[in-house]
Amino acid sequence: MLLKTKSALFLSLTMFLTIWNFDSHAATASQVDKSREQFRNFSEFYSTIKNNYVDEIDDTKLFNDAMVGALAGLDPHSTYLDYEGLQDFGIATGGEFGGLGLEVMMEDGVVKVVSPIEDTPAYRAGIKSGDLILQLDDDSVKGLTIGDAIKKMRGKPDTQIKLSISRKGEAGLVDITLTRAIIKNPSIKYKLTDAGYPYVRITQFQEHTGEDLAKALIAVHQQTQGPIKGLVLDLRNNPGGLVTSAVSVSAAFLQKDSLIVYSDGRTPDSKMRLFANPKNYVGPNPEDDYLRNLPPEMKTVPMVVLVNAGSASAAEIVSGALQDHKRAKVLGTQSFGKGTIQTLLPLSNGSAVKLTVARYFTPSGRSIQAKGITPDYVVEDPALTPEQDASLRREVTLANHLANPKEAQSNSKPENIAASLTKDEPKTQFADNSQFEAGTEKDFQYAQAINLLKGLEVATVKEK
Repeated sequence: MLLKTKSALFLSLTMFLTIWNFDSHAATASQVDKSREQFRNFSEFYSTIKNNYVDEIDDTKLFNDAMVGALAGLDPHSTYLDYEGLQDFGIATGGEFGGLGLEVMMEDGVVKVVSPIEDTPAYRAGIKSGDLILQLDDDSVKGLTIGDAIKKMRGKPDTQIKLSISRKGEAGLVDITLTRAIIKNPSIKYKLTDAGYPYVRITQFQEHTGEDLAKALIAVHQQTQGPIKGLVLDLRNNPGGLVTSAVSVSAAFLQKDSLIVYSDGRTPDSKMRLFANPKNYVGPNPEDDYLRNLPPEMKTVPMVVLVNAGSASAAEIVSGALQDHKRAKVLGTQSFGKGTIQTLLPLSNGSAVKLTVARYFTPSGRSIQAKGITPDYVVEDPALTPEQDASLRREVTLANHLANPKEAQSNSKPENIAASLTKDEPKTQFADNSQFEAGTEKDFQYAQAINLLKGLEVATVKEK
């Protein structure tokens, strides 16, 4: 079996090198020889493990793990998705799935909580961003892929699973038993929280986020008594999602054909310029433009966008575009700093590679990679001290993160600087589930956004 697999491997590699040699004018004989030697080394590496490891190893698992490791060495966001992982990815971006309500990533061999989704079993149980899941039903997660771990956490509604969690500041493991449920994760929430100053929150950029935002804004317009004097758009703790949804959200507030984002990569497909135009988010048919019925004042109403360390990727595209076009003031703390774009590249066996293919830039040419969006008004999260906020992880602290191509350039200085923000971690959950609700009087940053819209003084720190 090993010899057969090894022979097939050599045959595939030889065919690949032959095709590459003929198809690539840039490939020199020495480059081909070097690659051939590297593939020989890999085959030797493979057979050594296969023949000598203490337990018999499944070929599929070994190859899959090799692909996972190869991609993990590139950057934090490139990954291999087997068939089930690809299905999970599609479900997550669609906005409805079964399980616990956790967004997770694999870090140092354990499952790390990126964010609990609001109004889910995980959120109600108090699971926090940064929690490390070490065991699932007393079985160690060591050795599992992220797809394996997600599969184990999902299951039939009303069934239970025990998570053993390592949490900063807690001695030993914290055991939490959760009951699985159907997870519905609407990405748009809104409130008429203050007369004339509606509040709209986007929790994630999913497939239908732009369309759902249009419905929410029309409802806000119909339900608000009197004119809309200002609008708060909350992108805090939004981990991002689909670029097309970020474009449609930005287009809801920008004049038609305004540049929203552009990207640059090695391939022609990775070089994009996306504008506030229906063809960039719904396709060529104007009748499909769900933004066409928006009230005209949505293009001009004063706006404040809320961001924090958990605002990443698509959330930074939106906040950067509105900030660059001077369409909105950005308030909060430094965003996460994920300025790269990934695409799904399907493989013939039903799996796919989620690969980083480009860096994106705001309309004015800023790269936020490993930098983030600097708010116009830096307003602290009262649940965190400046030191705690500075200890959170952001893109710049992730292993193998890509460098900012404009390292020498910095974002514009905010009008109020409360602290130096350098080593930050994605905090994609509000600090206290039991006492905090976004868009209410208990939300200090939201209250300052309302003050800004009303022309009142903005406080950078909540008084004790």
